[in-house]
Amino acid sequence: MFFTLKKLLMRKSIEKRMSQNPFDYQYAENYALQEDDDPLINNSYYFSAHDGEMSVFARLGRRVNVDETWFAFYLDGQMYSLEQELFQSGKSPLYVEKNEDSWHVSYQGRLNKNDEVTFSAIFHPTQPPIDFTTNMPAERMAVGIANEKWNKSFFEQLQQVSGQCHYEQEGLLEGKLTLNGKTFSLHLPCVRDHSFGKRDWNYMNNHLWLMAVSPIRQFNYSLVSYPALSVLEVGHYRDETGMRYMMQADLDLQQISQGTIPSELSFRMKLDDGSTIPVGVKFLSGRTYHFQSGQYILHENIAEFTLDGVSCRGILEIGFNSDGKRYFNQKDLKDIRR
Repeated sequence: MFFTLKKLLMRKSIEKRMSQNPFDYQYAENYALQEDDDPLINNSYYFSAHDGEMSVFARLGRRVNVDETWFAFYLDGQMYSLEQELFQSGKSPLYVEKNEDSWHVSYQGRLNKNDEVTFSAIFHPTQPPIDFTTNMPAERMAVGIANEKWNKSFFEQLQQVSGQCHYEQEGLLEGKLTLNGKTFSLHLPCVRDHSFGKRDWNYMNNHLWLMAVSPIRQFNYSLVSYPALSVLEVGHYRDETGMRYMMQADLDLQQISQGTIPSELSFRMKLDDGSTIPVGVKFLSGRTYHFQSGQYILHENIAEFTLDGVSCRGILEIGFNSDGKRYFNQKDLKDIRR
């Protein structure tokens, strides 16, 4: 009863705040770092594109002192990736630039040890953006907050969780990739993700992000654990009937609390129209990244998905704090209300 009352109070408060602070897409699209920003302020651009033959992902995480940089693709069962993770600010070999409503992404250099790659592509949006604060049902954040013990210290810590803008958009990535002299044309369903604001990787306990995309569907399940908020889950699913948002998922949290990459995941997601879809995920290949001197370890993996019986490809991203005692704040996972 107490949990239900807390959830109701928080849901009403969150809904009011969302209505008073709508997502400003134009501001978000044109956000830029300032020279005097704290190094913990992040402006991150991510692109993830997939079909049955090739997967590509790229991330440029801009900070005033460093460019966190990923570029990788998966082709014919082999992973090709940029080995260096950090570059001096403004010196990343990954180039990301907005051009009206589209985004240009390019890279030229070496992947793995000896593979020479040239990549140039344009992201064209095909769907409206989805803001992870204002588009998601308030119920999801309310559930996460209701699970915690309420006191002055808790609400002060909760401020660490807010303050970051995070949204994604579905589109098409078109261009060319040349690998060791052989050129491939790209025409890939793609999701771009933009986030900005304070991001202290060491503040995160652990997280999971599952994303899949194809010409007629797109799927997202996101889970994160913070010291202030043990479990926060959101998600959505688009198919030919339109966009629907996650109300609940029955993923076994034990599977993602071991500090390792799960080889397979299977669960069901309940959506806001009352329907439920089965989700299957199978690891294919991946790359590991290290943040803030190894305080947080992130595994970015290509995965095969089965969504409501239909196969497509996407990302299984999972990350863990270097302190293994912090996963889910060491709570008994069976006691967490979801």
